[in-house]
Amino acid sequence: MKRAAKRFSKKVLGWLMIALGFVFLAAGFLLIIIPGHYFLILVGLILILRNAFWARRQFIHLKRRHPNWIMPLRKLLRRNPQVVSIFWQQVLKFERMILRGRGQLVGIRRRFLRKPRTV
Repeated sequence: MKRAAKRFSKKVLGWLMIALGFVFLAAGFLLIIIPGHYFLILVGLILILRNAFWARRQFIHLKRRHPNWIMPLRKLLRRNPQVVSIFWQQVLKFERMILRGRGQLVGIRRRFLRKPRTV
């Protein structure tokens, strides 16, 4: 009887943590205009991933399908995340993407604006 009650209370606590995780996720997405709301999203994901098997399975599927998108989140979910270095890496990645995009557009413009070659 004692073991069944303990198991039941553990399941109820798990469901409550999952619900609390979804509340944190919703609050994080609603407060998207305020800086620092990512903390709420991260806490919500941690609570859900720790307590829901289906969420872990979906997260692993996403990790395999889109490793570059999930990598920063995986680094933040570690026990002692290095938040500043992760943030800096994302800034550099975004900067590289913007600079590369401009270079490609300039190359496209140059190709269409130059005079055609005559043979």
